Amino acid sequence: MADVITELAGKCGISPEMAKKGLGTLLAAFKHALPAESFARIEGAIPGAADMLADAEARGDAPSGGILGAIKDMAGKLFGGGSPGALVAHFEKMGFAPDKVHHFISRVVEFLKDKLPPDMMKHITALLPQEEGAATH
Repeated sequence: MADVITELAGKCGISPEMAKKGLGTLLAAFKHALPAESFARIEGAIPGAADMLADAEARGDAPSGGILGAIKDMAGKLFGGGSPGALVAHFEKMGFAPDKVHHFISRVVEFLKDKLPPDMMKHITALLPQEEGAATH
């Protein structure tokens, strides 16, 4: 786990603690937005994913119902055609600088790209906010 966290922190210019929180939050969002078998593949691709997910769910750092309620709400908005901006807003509430959120998410996507099949990556990237004017890689 430390290697993934250290790499994300270094590439994104954030603390390892913030990288761990951010990855845990994305895992929680994926868990509630994707079918169980798809999430299991993501969880298997990220060392220490179960611990980060448990930490994110236990933290309860989101208002009104804790992180789990916020993640379920985000998942509903994402699949209901709502704005993925809810995910960005949640990251900002956790202390991510606005300019770091998209950079962090794109680095996580880069990490997963080598570990998951392209069809699954398409589904994952469709759930995530894209920077305005940014082309997908």
